[in-house]
Amino acid sequence: MAHLFQVDRVRLLCSCGLLKPITAIYFCRHCLKLRCGNCVSHEVDTLFCPNCLENMPSTEARLKKNRCANCFDCPSCGHTLSTRATSIQAPNPDDSSKTVARKVYYLACTGCRWTSRDVGLNDQTVATGGWAEQDNEHYKYLQSLLEHYRSVAQREKVERERKRSSYRKSSYLSLSEKYSLSPSSMIGRKSLSSFSSLSSKGDPGLTSELTPCEAEEEVDGLPDNIFTEDIILSAVTTMDQRMASPEWQPEETKALYPLHKHILVKRSLRCRYCEHNLSKPEYNPSSVKFKIQLSAFYHVPEVRMVRQVELKIEKETNVQISLCNPTPHDMTVALLPFVPEAYIAALQKGEEQAAEAAASSLNTSSLVRVVEIPREEDDLVLTADVALPQGQFVLSARDDTAEYDDQDSNSNYKDDPQVVAWRRANKVGVNLLVTPKKDTERAVVGFILRYDYTNTVATATESRTVTLNMPVVVDVGPVDKE
Repeated sequence: MAHLFQVDRVRLLCSCGLLKPITAIYFCRHCLKLRCGNCVSHEVDTLFCPNCLENMPSTEARLKKNRCANCFDCPSCGHTLSTRATSIQAPNPDDSSKTVARKVYYLACTGCRWTSRDVGLNDQTVATGGWAEQDNEHYKYLQSLLEHYRSVAQREKVERERKRSSYRKSSYLSLSEKYSLSPSSMIGRKSLSSFSSLSSKGDPGLTSELTPCEAEEEVDGLPDNIFTEDIILSAVTTMDQRMASPEWQPEETKALYPLHKHILVKRSLRCRYCEHNLSKPEYNPSSVKFKIQLSAFYHVPEVRMVRQVELKIEKETNVQISLCNPTPHDMTVALLPFVPEAYIAALQKGEEQAAEAAASSLNTSSLVRVVEIPREEDDLVLTADVALPQGQFVLSARDDTAEYDDQDSNSNYKDDPQVVAWRRANKVGVNLLVTPKKDTERAVVGFILRYDYTNTVATATESRTVTLNMPVVVDVGPVDKE
């Protein structure tokens, strides 16, 4: 029955028109909409090293090229290198004729047994390192390229600002805030005209001249020993090992140097429409908790397949699904027919109206940034007909103590036995009649789950309980054509 635990068997239709499993979707308590990875803004919250768990500011990470200065990866297999200690005999500083034991440290890989001694790196007297860095012969040329393109980007930014300012009349307040001009410099037309002429001429510091490269007709030939000496594959680096060091791209394994470990990020997710946080982790890198975590399985009824049944073409089969209430409030649930084309059209119309309303309110104090989400075509083809139960039924509130109670709680509710197969705590089993269509290999059905959601962030003027519609697409299973 392992196939029943695949999360892709039951998917929800996001507000952007994509089908996602409940584990990959969020619920915005302010918009009361489902949001997937395309509906949220990804923001970098914390930069840290995954090995030493040291926090790093964004400016420092940019200077260090998003790598940790103290932790290293193995250049051979990519495993994290560990520091090993050993003792060597060194001359005694007091008496050169005698030797004393001295502790030194080197880097070693526990996966492939690569060590820093393989490339001739000297052992260090302290465990924190100070390992010698490999010099790049093209460093000055690369820096000149970076400076050139930085100046090009700055020049383009100035041109955009100049064109933007030419279309609108700048006021005294906007100019003083934007360019940090003193009030004395803003008095009179002379100062304004001088400022305009200064901005039109451009900043001399933004110009950068770079000599373009020229192609050469003759290139260096291959070495003579490449045709005479045998190739030892163990001594030649792989493509992955070369691309891990793009500055040097070593061809032989004896030229592999330790790689500084890449920095990881903790990111927070923000709704693109109302700009409220949907997920925000703790600042401490070692913490796995979240300050805000609005995953859909905390707020939306979870739909699961109970058991796999044998399906035949154009034959009605009883399929059982389970509904689980994750909230501490009772829910009234109903199953409604789902027409994908009509629902997507209504969804697009509603989003366009919301965008126009947000754009018309940009002059108010609360600015809302509306971003158009690119839509992708998804498989919304329903290959089976489903007979949904009529009426409504109640999902009990979540109770952690009831998780260990196996008794049937049908006696507390007046459920139709043809609709509700069983009821345990906050879970209910529902019967569906599925009829696969012709020429189909898998039966896919869809319905709209209408439920009452109790909003915990509603204001005094708004209703706490709202009725929401959630489209659900269920892959019932393969169809037997015999």
